[in-house]
Amino acid sequence: MATIQLQQVEKRFGEFHAVQPMDLTIGDGEFVALLGPSGCGKTTTLRMIAGLETVSSGRILLDNRNVTNLRGRERDIAFVFQLFALYPHMTVRQNVAFPLQTQREPKDAIERRVDEVIKMLEIGHLQYLRPGSLSGGDRQRVALARALVRRPAAFLMDEPLGALDAEFREVMRVEIKRLHLATRATTVYVTHDQVEAMAMGDRIVVMSNAVVQQIGTPQQVYYDPSNLFVARFIGSPGMNLLPGVYGDGVVTLGGGNHYPVPAPWRAAIERAAPADGRVVVGFRPESALLRADGPLAAEVYADDLHGAYTMLHLALNAADTIVHARAARELSYPIGTALHFDIAPDQVRFFDATTERAIAL
Repeated sequence: MATIQLQQVEKRFGEFHAVQPMDLTIGDGEFVALLGPSGCGKTTTLRMIAGLETVSSGRILLDNRNVTNLRGRERDIAFVFQLFALYPHMTVRQNVAFPLQTQREPKDAIERRVDEVIKMLEIGHLQYLRPGSLSGGDRQRVALARALVRRPAAFLMDEPLGALDAEFREVMRVEIKRLHLATRATTVYVTHDQVEAMAMGDRIVVMSNAVVQQIGTPQQVYYDPSNLFVARFIGSPGMNLLPGVYGDGVVTLGGGNHYPVPAPWRAAIERAAPADGRVVVGFRPESALLRADGPLAAEVYADDLHGAYTMLHLALNAADTIVHARAARELSYPIGTALHFDIAPDQVRFFDATTERAIAL
């Protein structure tokens, strides 16, 4: 496998920046997810690593070898596309064998390697069928097998599950993760689905507007977002974000609410908050604690049963601000019910309302 390094890699189309200068090191055997909304630059980044897109400036290293100006076929990288890209006139086995045939590998070595990969992906019963007769999930397995058979230095995957329905996506997500654990192949995976990124990635690179917003483990981007964009984008629903004004250890919020700031945070906020004291209080739905003596008051706006839990939607300040609170599944309240809640002190986060950056504890 391989280590991939991006050093101040940038992509411009005229005056338009598709990818702002970025630094990223992907370790040998690591699974890194590039995550962000459409148009954020994640696929362009992947294509530059693959050699399918030229680099405007910066360097790309593969195992410390400068591959910036090498063509894709010279980089020893396998690319898995969203739409499978299988040859319809070939059987599954012929599709899997084709990359080795183009490299003029010995016939017995091709047969042996194809057998290994077909067994690994459990597609032996499909090997003499053509792609047109396969389900979407099976075609994606074949596409993965064709990439695996070469034993490349790294795998690049561009939203490979995007064309599948919800059930197949869940199945294939498990398959790709299992495959990664079995092969420990260096993998870069592009997706706009934060559930996929959280479930599969060793680390996540969150992008927006051609800029890397945060690089971290799933736990880091979920619990410690670097800015308001990451806080909103990660999670379903995203982090609750309540604008307020800090003063004397208390944040004044809408609807006449006052939130006493936990003691460890006070010095950090006083040091980092702007002169006008405007901050944003952030917390995840599971961090909202329903308590009769809680300092924050709201009314039930709606509730949704999610099977294992109930998601309460609470209105602060006459529904101008909605707070999402995760509660026990048996709880249900009539709309308009007045409730009080607190925020778990070890899970609350604060952001500068002007810069939108997280305040460091």
